[in-house]
Amino acid sequence: MKGYYMFPDIRGNTVAFTSDDDIWIMDLSQNKPIRLTSGIGISIRPKISLDGKRVAFTVIWLKSGKSGGDIYVTGDGESKRVTFFGTNNSRVAGWISEDEIIVITNFHTPFIQWTEAYKVNINDGNFEKLPFGIVSNIAIRDDIIVLARGYQDLPFWKGYKGGTKGELWISYNNGKTFTKFISLDGIVSWPMIVNDRVYFLSDHEGIANLYSVNLDGKDLRKHTNFTEYYCRNASSDGNRIVFQNGGDIYLYDPKSEQLIELEIDLPTDRKKRQPKFVNVTEYMTEAVVNGNYISLVSRGKIFLMRPWEGPAVQLGSKQGVRYRQIQLLPNGDVIAVDDSDKLVILGKDGSEKKIDKDFGRIERVKVSPDGKKVLISNNKLELWLYEIESNSAKLIDKSEYDIIFGMDWHPNSEWFAYSFPEGHNTQSIKLGHISGKVIRVTSPYGFDFSPSFDPDGRYLYFLSARHLDPTNDKLIFNLSFQRVVKPYLLVLSNAYSPFNQPLEEVSDKKEIELEGIEDRVIPFPVDEDNYVQIAGAKNNKIFLFSYPIRGFRSFTGEIYGKLEVYDLDSKTKELFADNVSGFSLSGDKSKILVMFKDSLRLVDVNAKIDFNAQGKKGGVVDLSRVKVYVEPEKEWRQMLWETWKLMKQNYWNEKNLPNWDSVLAKYEKLLDRISTRFELSDLLQEMQGETRTSHSYESAYDYETPEPLSTGGLGAEFEFDKENKCYKIVKIYVGDPTNENERSPLRDPGVQLNVGDCIKAVDGEEVKNNLYYYLLNKDQVILDVITRDGKNRRVTVKVLKDERFLIYRYWVERNREYVHEKSKGRLGYIHIPDMMFQGFAEFYRLFISEFDKDGLIIDVRFNRGGSISGLLLEKLMLKRMGYDIPRNGKPIPVPFFSSPKVLVGITNEYAGSDGDIFSYLFKKYKLGVLVGKRTWGGVVGILPRYRLVDKTYISQPEFAVHFEDIGLGIENHGVDPDIEIEIKPEDYAEDKDPQLDKAIELALKEISK
Repeated sequence: MKGYYMFPDIRGNTVAFTSDDDIWIMDLSQNKPIRLTSGIGISIRPKISLDGKRVAFTVIWLKSGKSGGDIYVTGDGESKRVTFFGTNNSRVAGWISEDEIIVITNFHTPFIQWTEAYKVNINDGNFEKLPFGIVSNIAIRDDIIVLARGYQDLPFWKGYKGGTKGELWISYNNGKTFTKFISLDGIVSWPMIVNDRVYFLSDHEGIANLYSVNLDGKDLRKHTNFTEYYCRNASSDGNRIVFQNGGDIYLYDPKSEQLIELEIDLPTDRKKRQPKFVNVTEYMTEAVVNGNYISLVSRGKIFLMRPWEGPAVQLGSKQGVRYRQIQLLPNGDVIAVDDSDKLVILGKDGSEKKIDKDFGRIERVKVSPDGKKVLISNNKLELWLYEIESNSAKLIDKSEYDIIFGMDWHPNSEWFAYSFPEGHNTQSIKLGHISGKVIRVTSPYGFDFSPSFDPDGRYLYFLSARHLDPTNDKLIFNLSFQRVVKPYLLVLSNAYSPFNQPLEEVSDKKEIELEGIEDRVIPFPVDEDNYVQIAGAKNNKIFLFSYPIRGFRSFTGEIYGKLEVYDLDSKTKELFADNVSGFSLSGDKSKILVMFKDSLRLVDVNAKIDFNAQGKKGGVVDLSRVKVYVEPEKEWRQMLWETWKLMKQNYWNEKNLPNWDSVLAKYEKLLDRISTRFELSDLLQEMQGETRTSHSYESAYDYETPEPLSTGGLGAEFEFDKENKCYKIVKIYVGDPTNENERSPLRDPGVQLNVGDCIKAVDGEEVKNNLYYYLLNKDQVILDVITRDGKNRRVTVKVLKDERFLIYRYWVERNREYVHEKSKGRLGYIHIPDMMFQGFAEFYRLFISEFDKDGLIIDVRFNRGGSISGLLLEKLMLKRMGYDIPRNGKPIPVPFFSSPKVLVGITNEYAGSDGDIFSYLFKKYKLGVLVGKRTWGGVVGILPRYRLVDKTYISQPEFAVHFEDIGLGIENHGVDPDIEIEIKPEDYAEDKDPQLDKAIELALKEISK
C-alpha cells in the first residue's frame, strides 16, 4: 500500500520516516518498512542515531483542542520520553554522540516564535542550552556550525519572501563567531553539510527545490527541478540527502548527482481511516424545534426526531456531505444548505429535493412561518427571497459593508425584518415585503441587530447598541462604554406601546402601518447589558440572551451566556437559564429549545426549567438516540473540497487565483494515500499555501491522540549538581512580584527558595533524572531542598501550568531596568507582544509608569499581530505640549497621559500582521526612528468564522491592506526599519541586545538636541 510519507531521515543504508502517525524505518537494500512506534501520539521528525541503532523523534498530542508535545527515543522496542518541555514546538535536529541529541524548542523562551538549541542527554534527560540564541535549525561537522534562522517548513504560505524567510549563518571556529552565510529572495531551510558544500531547500525561484553552495557561500547550484510539489523537510547523514515531495520520499546522492524516488509499500491496516462513532454534543453546531420535531446538526449530519421518544433518523446523504443552516418546515421536513451551497429539502420519508439556484456562499437562512418562502443572506453581502412553490428568487437588498446576519418573519409570512449594515460599524433595521418593497425603520447611525417579531404580529423587537453612557476606566485616563445594548420595541401599527397603555381598554392591532413607523420605536424599561439576541415568544414573553462582560485575557474555552425572560404583562424580567450556549424557538414561538454544553432542553415558553429533573419533566432531550457515524475517507474528501471552495468564495481578489480550479485536482489525487487526520492537515495546509498569501491557515481540533498532560513549572532554571545529586537553582524568574503570575512559585510566601538552593526530592522521590519528569501532571508538589548554607528544608509548592507569561514578564522587566539604567532614568520602555488583548494590557501596564519620561523606547519585536494598532498609535501620537504646575509635587504633563516627543521604535522579523502595520505607521506618522529587522510581511487579514465538520478552523485571506503610498507593498515583504540592526549568535552568547542598545543611543541623542 502506498502511504503518505513525511519527515524522512537517513543514516547509511537506513531511512526513517513518518506515515500513519508512526515512525517507520526501512533498509534501502530491502525496501521493507518496519513500524517502530504505535499509539503514543503523532510520531514525527525522526532522527537516526550515529550508530543507526536508535531513533529520536517528536511526539505531538491533540485531543479536543488540547495540545502538547515532547521528544522520545526508541531503539530497543520501547519508546522512552526524554524531554518534558511540554511544547509541541520541539524537534530533534540531530545526534552529536551516542548519548546526546540536539533539540530545537521554544521551551523557557518569552515568545512562541523564539526557539533555541539544547543539548539533551537521552539517558537521564538532562539538558543544556547552546549559546546560539534564536535558532530554527543547525548542522554541525567538526568545527563548522551552520545555523538556520526563519521558517523551515511553511506549507501554508508558498512563495514567502518576508522578514522571516530564513537565512543561514556559519561558524568556522566551533561557534565562537558567526557570519551571515546565505540569504536569498525566498525561504532558505534545512541546512546540511555534505563534503565541502552546504545543501539546503529554497523556493527563491518559485518552487522549493534542493540547492547548495560551497563553504564560502558561493557557487550556488540547483540539484532538483520539481515543478508541481514543494520539496520539504530535507535531512542528511553527511553523504546522501532525503526529502519529501507530494507525499513521496526522494533520495539524492551528491556524489553521483543521482535522484531517485523511494518505492515504499507500507504494511499498515490504516486504523485511523476506519469508520467510527463520535460524540454528538461535542460536534453539535445547530438545533431547532418546530411542532413535534427536533432537528440538529452534528459533525455536519442532520438528524430528525421527536422530543421524548422514538428514533433519531439521519436525513440526507449519510457520508461525505456537510449540511448546515437547518430550518424545520411546518410539516416536519428539513430545509438546509449542502456542500454545493444549494438549498435542499430533506423529507421525513427520506426524500431529497435540491434547489438548483446559485446564491453564492449562503451565510444565513430563515424560513417563513407558512413554510413557503426562504430568506437567504450570502457572502456577497446580499439578501435574497426564495419562493419554494414557484422556484423563483428575488434580490431584496445588498450592503456595501458586511454580511446580513439577522432576519425574522412576521407571522403573516408576507413581511420580514432584517439588520442591514449601513457602514463599517453601523446597522439599521429594515422591513421588507415579499413584493420587494423595503423600508428602513431605524436610523442608520446606531448599531441595531437581532430583529424578532412578536408572534401575534403587533411588535418588532430588536437590540441596539445606542445607549452610550460612558464610565471611567479604573486605571488609565480614558472613558469607555461597558454596557451599551438595550432591547427595543417597534409598534407595527399606529397603536399604543405596551409601556404606555391608555385608561380605556383598546384592542390590539395586528396590521403593519408604515406611515410614521420610524417614530414608534420604544426602549424596554430595563438596564442596558451585553445582550446578543432577542426573541419574541407566545404569551407576551421576550427572551434576552447575554454574555458576561469579562476580561479577554482571562477567558479560556467556549463562552456561555445567560438567558432571561421578560414578561410584557407584568413588566418584569427574570433568569430563565444560565450557562447557555444558544437557543431557538419553535415556528409558532410557543416552545424554546435551549442548548447547553452537553445537553438540550425543550420546554414551553411559559414554563420554568426544572434543572433537578431529567427526561420530559426537566425538558431533557435524550441525545443518546443520535448515533453519529463517520467514515473518515469520505469526510476527509468533503473537508478538502470545502476548504478549497471556501478559498474560492472568500479570497480577497479572485483574479489572484487564476488557476484555483486545477489546485483541487492537484491535491485530491493524494487523498487516497492519506491514512490519518494529521496527514490530512498536512495536505490541507499544502493546498492553502497555493494562494501564496498570508493568513491561509488550517488548525485542527483533534488528531485522535491521548490527551496531553501538562508539565508543571517552577519558574526557574536548574543545573544538576553531581556531587550532591540534586538540582541547583541557578536563576529564578520574577517580573513584578506584586502582580499575579509574575513570580516563581519558589518565591511564594512560606517557600522562599533562593539561587544556590538544591532540590533533592519531589514528593519524596529522589530526583535521579530530568527534574521536569517529576512535575508531570502535578498541581502541587513537596520539595526536599538542601539550602545554599547546607540546611535541609521541606516546602510545598503550587506549580505553574504555563511558565511562558512569567518568562515574558521577566524579559520585559529586565529590558526596562536596562533602559532606565543606561539612560539614567530619562527613558522609558514599553513592549507590545501582540495587537490583541495582551498587547493592549501590556502597553498600558508599562505606559502608566513610563509616559512622563523624556523619551520612550517602543518595542514590538515578536508582536503576533491582531487589530488594535490604531488604538496604541493614537495614544503615541498625542504629544506632550506642556505641564500643569502644582503647588506641591512634580509637574503634570499636558495633555495628561500624553507621550513624550522623543520615541524610538524597535521591530524585527517576528513582528507580523498588525505588528507589520504598527511598524509601518510608526514610520509613516514620523513618530520616531524605527530600528531592527524587516518585519514578517503578512497583512491580508481574515475573519475567523468558518470551521470544518470536525471543528477544524480554516481561514481565507479576505482583506488586503492597501496604503496610499506603497499600495500592497507590505504583503510578502514586510516593513524595512530605518536602521537595520542584526543580533548575531555571539551577541546572544554574550547576553547583548544591539537593537535595544541602538534605540537607547538614538533616543538619548534626540533628547540632547
